[in-house]
Amino acid sequence: MSLYTIGYEGLDQRSFITWLKQYSINVIADVRKMPLSRKKGFSKNILKETLAQNNIAYFSFNDLGASKELRDELAESGDYKCFFRKYKKNLRDHTQQLDEIRHMIDDGKKVALLCFEQDSQKCHRSVVADEIRKRDGNGMQLTHIDRFISE
Repeated sequence: MSLYTIGYEGLDQRSFITWLKQYSINVIADVRKMPLSRKKGFSKNILKETLAQNNIAYFSFNDLGASKELRDELAESGDYKCFFRKYKKNLRDHTQQLDEIRHMIDDGKKVALLCFEQDSQKCHRSVVADEIRKRDGNGMQLTHIDRFISE
C-alpha cells in the first residue's frame, strides 16, 4: 500500500492532472484549512469538478489544515521545526480524519494528500502523511509527487 502527497505550487490545472494520472491517483484528500486558492482551478468546487471529469474523487479534510495562528507564527519566525511540533499536537484532535484516509488506502484507493506548497518538507501534509503511515503499521510506502524529484 502507498500514500502520495502533492503540492500544486507552480503547476497549472492541466499539468496537475497529468501528474495525478502519471501516478494513477484516484482520490485527492485536500488537507488545506481553507480549500480556496488565488490560483485558477484550485479552489474546492472547480477542482472537485475537474477531478471528477478525470475519474478522480475529491474529499476535503480541512480539519487537517494548519490553523491561521500556526501559519502566521511560521511566517514570522521561519521556524519549521517548531511549526511541525505544534501542528502535530493539533492532529491528536483529528484522528478520525486520519483514519478515514487510511481506510480509503486499505480499500485499494490511490490517495494523494493535497496542499499548495511544492516542497513537502515545508508543508504540513508531510506530517499528516507520517501520522497516517504510523497508524497503518504495515509498512505503508510514502511518495511525495514532485515535478523535479520523486522520492
